[in-house]
Parts: sequence; structure tokens; C-alpha cells
Amino acid sequence: MNKIKAFKDSPFSDPVYKQISMRNGEVNKMSKEELKQKLMALRLDSRGVKEVLKKRLKNYYKKRKLLQAKTKVPVGTDVFYDYLLVIDFEATCQQFNPANFKYEIIEFPIVLINTMDLTIEDEFHFYCKPVLNPKLTPFCTELTGITQATVDKAPTFPDVLMEVEAWMSKRKVESSNFAVITDGPWDMGRFMYTQCQISSLPIPKWAQKWINIRKSYSNFYGCPRSKLTVMLDNLGMEFAGQQHSGIDDSRNIARIVMRMLEDGCELRINEQLFRRKMPDRDAGDDAEVVPVSKTDAENNSALECDSEGGCAGIPIKLAEKSIQHHCEHTAESLMKAEQLRHSSPQSTVKEIISSTDHLAASVGKISLDNSSSQVGSHASDDDIDDLLEYYKLQK
Repeated sequence: MNKIKAFKDSPFSDPVYKQISMRNGEVNKMSKEELKQKLMALRLDSRGVKEVLKKRLKNYYKKRKLLQAKTKVPVGTDVFYDYLLVIDFEATCQQFNPANFKYEIIEFPIVLINTMDLTIEDEFHFYCKPVLNPKLTPFCTELTGITQATVDKAPTFPDVLMEVEAWMSKRKVESSNFAVITDGPWDMGRFMYTQCQISSLPIPKWAQKWINIRKSYSNFYGCPRSKLTVMLDNLGMEFAGQQHSGIDDSRNIARIVMRMLEDGCELRINEQLFRRKMPDRDAGDDAEVVPVSKTDAENNSALECDSEGGCAGIPIKLAEKSIQHHCEHTAESLMKAEQLRHSSPQSTVKEIISSTDHLAASVGKISLDNSSSQVGSHASDDDIDDLLEYYKLQK
């Protein structure tokens, strides 16, 4: 009875949503050519793969229906955040990085998106001088295009971070509602975390949680998680500039972000840092990346890290006792899974999980939302990917 009342009181009880659902069903039956023709007739962008075109057309019909119904539900571009800061670091590297390699940031780019008018309002761009490994490898220079002369004359990371803070203050970003966007978990979970350790600096508050655009893109368009060039290609776009240039990568990610917002995507913070001690690991304290739910993101309830870069509480959706329990009981499974991964590189994620009983059980026991429902045998590929990423079984 309460559920019926709650539905009647919700904005989705309006009959217009039934009409939208029926229209979505019609769109789902359309071929790619039919989708393109319809979008062209509506003078909308007709570039992209079928999944992208379907989402774009559905969003158009949804906006039109809501406007016709004069619903109070917002129908314009999502402006939950005033600004989005796209960051794609470049770091020191070797062709084959050894275990526990200390990455140092050598390029710090930011592309600032104003969500109100979907424009790139400004850019920040500095190179950084590495201190642990001051000499770049030939592989690193070839990959990133960053020369030894460039980093030799660049300021060190602490000075660049001060420039970042000054720039953000000048642009009044910190006094607004904003979020960082990255292409994957590595920029903050690996590069920023390691660099702050090297520089003996606390991790900036704004770098502790972010939007992983790969996750958002995959969830929104209903396609597999893909690298930057594939995401662009799916949208009918081409990469502009030099790949693995931090500023060029950031600009291209920004193009994807603005296209997603135009297509009706609601971007929210979906990952954050969490530090824990992993048993039987030489690395000691490890920074981990855990998922953040949309509800937590909108309530701003993601955790904040302490001065050493460790979260002061428990990670979103993962109870502390549960974490300790799984860490204690999956150590042996983790070693087996890692051995399998190294001995058989072609092994799939599901093969790795099915070969380790304790780890498979962990997938079923860790809840990935705020309700009492568990993932268990209904674990999606994204749930499994997140868990494996959490346990560092994926690179």
C-alpha cells in the first residue's frame, strides 16, 4: 500500500511517462538507417553507432513530451554541476613498469567545461619536473611527446599544484558546485595518489572523488567500456591532436562529455579513493578506488580523505567489517587469481572469478547499493569489474 502511495506521489506517476515508455519501445525497433533518417529529419546529429543514435532520439522525444505536458521535471541539459574539470595526466613510465613503480606526474592539464552553455571556458596546462626519476625513458618521450628539455625547465609538482589552486580560485571554481572527470580510475587512484605521497602532500579534496567517464559512457549508451578513441568513434567523432598528450586527451574527453550532456546524460561522481591495508602485500598501504552511487553523489556523502590520503570512514556501500572480512578470507584466492592471470593472459574476468571460490563468494556478499539487495549470482559485468578493480586484479 505504501509503495502504491509513494508511486502516486512521485513525479513519474504522470501519464506522460507511459507515453515516453511506449515511444522508447518504438525507437528500440528501429534499424540504424531508420534512426539516422529520423534524426536528420529532426535536424539532430546523426553520427554514431546504433546505441548512441537510439539514446539521442529517445532523449529528444522525452524532452518534447515533458514540455508538452508542462511537467515540473527539468527537461534541459543536466546542470547538477556548474563546472566539470577534465583531467588527463601524463606520468613517467617505462615500456614494462616494474611492480610498485613510482609514477610521477609530468603533465598536468585541465579543461574547464561550463555546463550552463556547454562551452570550454578555460584551460590550465603545466608540465612538471620529476624528482625520483628525473630522466625520461625513450619510451615515455615517444609515447607522450614530452621531451627531456621540457621537463628539465618545468616546475616541480608541489609548485604546479599551487598554480592549480590559484587558477581554480581565480576562476571561482572552488566556490561553485563542480566535479573532476577522468578517463578511468588511474589519474586520481594511481597518479595523483602516488605523486602526493612522493611530494609529502595531502591529496586535494577535489581529487578524492571524480566522474569516471568510461563508466558513465558505458552505462548511458549501453555499450562496453572502451578507450578514448573508441568512445569518440562510437559518437562519430575523430581524435583531434596527438594521442597521449595530456592536454589533447583532455580536450577530446571534454568533447565526449559535452556530447553526452547534449544527449541527455546526467553525469554524477561515481568513484572515490579509499585506503586500506591489503594482507600479504609488499606495498603496505594501498589506495583503492571504490564506486559511488548516484544517490551518494547527489547527497555529497562520498567520504573525505585524511591528510595522508586515507579515508577517515568506511567506503561508500562497503561496510568496514565486510571489507576486513573479505580481505582476510580472499588473500589465498587473490594469489591464485593473480597466478592464473599471469600464467594465462587470455583468461577472461569470469574465468578468473570462477577459478577462485572465495573471490566468487565475495562478489556475492558485497552489496553494491544502499539497499539490502546483494549482487550474488545476479552480479553484472560492471559489478564484477568493479570488484576485480578493487582487488587490483586488473591493470
